[in-house]
Amino acid sequence: MPLNTNYLIFKNFKPSSNNIIFIFFVSISIYSCVSHSSSEKISVSGKSISLNMSLDSDSLIYQIYAPYKKSIDSIMDIVLCYSPEFLEKSKPESALSNWIADVCMISVPKNNVDFCLLNYGGIRSSLPKGEITTKNIYELMPFENELVIVEIPILNFEEALNYLSESNGHPISGIKLNFNGKKISHSLKLDSSVRILTSDYLANGGDKMYFFSDSISYKKTNLKIRNILLNYCEHIDTIQTHKDQRYSYE
Repeated sequence: MPLNTNYLIFKNFKPSSNNIIFIFFVSISIYSCVSHSSSEKISVSGKSISLNMSLDSDSLIYQIYAPYKKSIDSIMDIVLCYSPEFLEKSKPESALSNWIADVCMISVPKNNVDFCLLNYGGIRSSLPKGEITTKNIYELMPFENELVIVEIPILNFEEALNYLSESNGHPISGIKLNFNGKKISHSLKLDSSVRILTSDYLANGGDKMYFFSDSISYKKTNLKIRNILLNYCEHIDTIQTHKDQRYSYE
């Protein structure tokens, strides 16, 4: 098909965000058909461009995103509270992971859960010494995960204890564990089931926490973990946390 014939197809075609890609690919196809025979070889070459500070900024692009950046920074740079020390995660426990689990634990009525269990991998950053901003909390917990309360049988709870032993610990609150060889003891007083406050991601088997399957009950709290931390920091002056041997070994 001649190129001018194809041009007529697009003459009255109004480009939009939904069809511009279509135009591009069809145009490329037309060009290929018209400009090259099936036996002609096409050579393609390219080079990589390193992205570093030596590259000049694009003033036009900057003008486009600058107002949005200014608006976002005005929110992210808000100082929420103060941390007297640098906080980072470590296993089996850390002051940071204890603090996150504790804040989640106090966000729900005390009688509704037995303990809180989160995951080590869900903590994506550290907290600096000094002023804690909204940005710090978003970096710490960038996901949209919500807290749920999952009730599981004692047999599943024993699987959870074995999981914590084999994985060398995850953030917990409301419970203390002792490991003596293969024997695992805990500080809870339980009957036939245990109610665990956790994230919806873990409750659905994330991080291989399959012991949440076949649960007795599953209750949503409609509380996002990141929002809980933000709200908590807004209402305190200084973060207070420490390690208290939630995991002990003999």
